Amino acid sequence: MDVRTIISAALILVGAIFLWTAAIGVVRFPDFFSRLHAAGIGDTLGAFLLTVGIMVKTGLTLLSLKVFLVFVIYLITNPLGTNLIILEAVHARDYQGYNGKRIKKEKGDDRDVDADA
Repeated sequence: MDVRTIISAALILVGAIFLWTAAIGVVRFPDFFSRLHAAGIGDTLGAFLLTVGIMVKTGLTLLSLKVFLVFVIYLITNPLGTNLIILEAVHARDYQGYNGKRIKKEKGDDRDVDADA
């Protein structure tokens, strides 16, 4: 086992851990916006580490260039898509009661905001 294989295996393992953690965050986080944050940040970092691990393993070849181009496309589309989904949810009339909760907090309502949901 050479050094390049060990480095690529470590990068791929760490990338898979980040992707797995992001997937758990999407399932376990309490609200829509937190889930999208986990999906946007964790997936991008995990995909980057996987891409670098594959590029280290294959060396400087045409395959590594193709993998890098796929990552660049992913790097553009994943955060952009996540931000567009968040903006649409915020601009929606009252997505999951988010705007109502915000207005009640601004008015200084003493009741528990989460109890109304």
